[in-house]
Amino acid sequence: GAKFEIYTIIAELAAQGKAVIVISSELPELLGICDRIYTLSAGHVTGEVPIAEASQETLMHYMTQEKE
Repeated sequence: GAKFEIYTIIAELAAQGKAVIVISSELPELLGICDRIYTLSAGHVTGEVPIAEASQETLMHYMTQEKE
């Protein structure tokens, strides 16, 4: 129940045109609620993936890369 409430709040804020930063290690969760996903490895951004191009495989590829 708590996650559903959080997702609802995120959707409402996004609908108002506000930016929401979501941090999660659960890839299905990110794929379900994000418009764009930035990946990190060793504290560095390793990729920016629009949701239309995102898949678990793509995200794992970027998450295991060295700093670009």
